[in-house]
Amino acid sequence: MSTPTMPKIARGLNHVAYATSNTPETVRFYTEVMGFRLAHAVRSNYDPENGESRPFLHTFFEMGNGEVIAFFDIAGLEPKPHRDLPPWVRHLALAVDSREAIVAWKTYLEGKGLKVMGPVDHDGVWLSIYFGDPNGVTLELTYQARALDQRDAEEAAAMVATWAAERTRAA
Repeated sequence: MSTPTMPKIARGLNHVAYATSNTPETVRFYTEVMGFRLAHAVRSNYDPENGESRPFLHTFFEMGNGEVIAFFDIAGLEPKPHRDLPPWVRHLALAVDSREAIVAWKTYLEGKGLKVMGPVDHDGVWLSIYFGDPNGVTLELTYQARALDQRDAEEAAAMVATWAAERTRAA
């Protein structure tokens, strides 16, 4: 009996999807503030999971490299915030080209009236700022100063092993 081979891994992000209860405000934020392009929308009257009546609009906003952030506006459904998690846990990180871009984005976003946290230096690898969109999604703009290498992977594996051992002892 042969073991199935793993297919080629995903080559990149196509899209990530979140909920919205205010599509016009979401369109305004992602097109006017972030500069993304409203690239596509799908409207349906049926829940794709069970076929029941559940009208929704699914909008797609394209970044400059073809990657997309999408939103579902589902009639009669108010998105629920994730109150049990700190806001920095659930976030979408978007890459920028330089440290100077981080500073420029911070100035620009604050000029739009947004509260911006950072810049935060993550171990000299990433420099990031954080802010919220109108749907409660935390966005991170980040500059990656260097490529990750085998040493980073080995250090990560050691950290995971230590973390798991500590959690096991604490249980």
